[in-house]
Amino acid sequence: MERVTIVSGDGHITPPISLIGRYLEGDARLHMDDLIREDVAYIHHRATPARPPRLTVPDFDQRGLVRSGGELGAADPVIRREMMDAEGIAGELLLSGTQVGALPFFGSACGVHPAWLRTAGSFAYNRWAADFIATMPDRLFGVAEPGACHDIPEAISQLEWAVGHGFVSVMAPGATFDDELPPLYDQRFDPFWSACVDLGLVVQVHAGWGSRQTPVRDWQSGHVMGDGETTGGHDFDVLMAPMQVKGSPIRLGLQNARRPLWQLMAGGVFDRHPQLRLALTEIRADWVPATLDHLTDRFAEVRPPARRTPREYFVDNVLVVPSSPHRSEVEMRHAIGIDQFGFGQDFPHWEGLWPNTLDWLRHAFHDIPEDELRAIMGGNAIRFYRLPEAALATVASAIGPEIGDILGDHQVDEALVAHFQKRAGYLRSADPVWDDEIDQALDPDLAPLLSS
Repeated sequence: MERVTIVSGDGHITPPISLIGRYLEGDARLHMDDLIREDVAYIHHRATPARPPRLTVPDFDQRGLVRSGGELGAADPVIRREMMDAEGIAGELLLSGTQVGALPFFGSACGVHPAWLRTAGSFAYNRWAADFIATMPDRLFGVAEPGACHDIPEAISQLEWAVGHGFVSVMAPGATFDDELPPLYDQRFDPFWSACVDLGLVVQVHAGWGSRQTPVRDWQSGHVMGDGETTGGHDFDVLMAPMQVKGSPIRLGLQNARRPLWQLMAGGVFDRHPQLRLALTEIRADWVPATLDHLTDRFAEVRPPARRTPREYFVDNVLVVPSSPHRSEVEMRHAIGIDQFGFGQDFPHWEGLWPNTLDWLRHAFHDIPEDELRAIMGGNAIRFYRLPEAALATVASAIGPEIGDILGDHQVDEALVAHFQKRAGYLRSADPVWDDEIDQALDPDLAPLLSS
């Protein structure tokens, strides 16, 4: 029987600082000393996402993938192939991340940098990522960084370059908070959306979208922890999700990353660009049904310039990729939408499935129909991102799991399942969706649309 083609919509890569200099251009190279100091500070004070606490490793690393440095696959494509093969991952969407150090000047995990330098660093990352992708062009698919997007023609030029170098998606403008950027429904971005449609690029939003860059001194003070903890009285939600509308901070980090969804809906962007596709990654999925219901009620009440209902936009234009899928989300799959549900391994974050992908899938998906499993594991991503289905099936025939490896009765060690819960909240019930919390983020986005 045909093996399961698994495509992870959430994988991360980080360019080594020792290599990124050759990809930087112009005056950006004059800031290499700053980048090296920032990288050292990041690793010393903030880097914890890839390596779990050493005492817990024997609980989940029976094959030694973590102990042998498997997370270095975030920077080394040879190790990445080994980890993908070991976990049965045929294909992977690659997003920038901070696994083995800091990113070159862009992203919320960096120090504070001006727009021109963030753009230079973004474009250098894209060139490095293209070389990484080229080592497995039928298995690795890039999510490009668009730069600061102060210059839309410049950003579009980068998209045109990216399409020819293994990229199938681009991060939505504003991933790093910038008070000079308007909301995503502003018509200033229409040429950008048109380019995405014409070039076949999916617009991507990942957890943490809209977060501020943090001064390095705040890392060094010990107040900001890399794993999301707080010390010294600092509010991590405020630091990581301070998207501002007219000077008022939105403290709800999860809602912050969901704002692009309703901005594109309410502002008529999907009407002006009906072929535009939006992927929401690592933002969970249990919130979708109740949020769409609330958006439907609010749209009917205030009538923003949207021609269709939120659910119609969601079905036609959106894929949601809940990395480290919870059992509760699998149980909600029909309410979320089978065709809108993707899969994310979140390599190499230790709250992700690696290095226990098969056991995680056995526990989470063991009792669903085969056609639904195949759609969620890879079919939806292949369709949505327009990936090479035949090439991925060929890879899966060699390294992918058989359908019986996931579906059916399997004994997954209870201690391992307990560890899934500890590292990713795997067993918790669907999180409640509070209308007033949605409205705290939604109302400032709707107000300019209703007053125009």
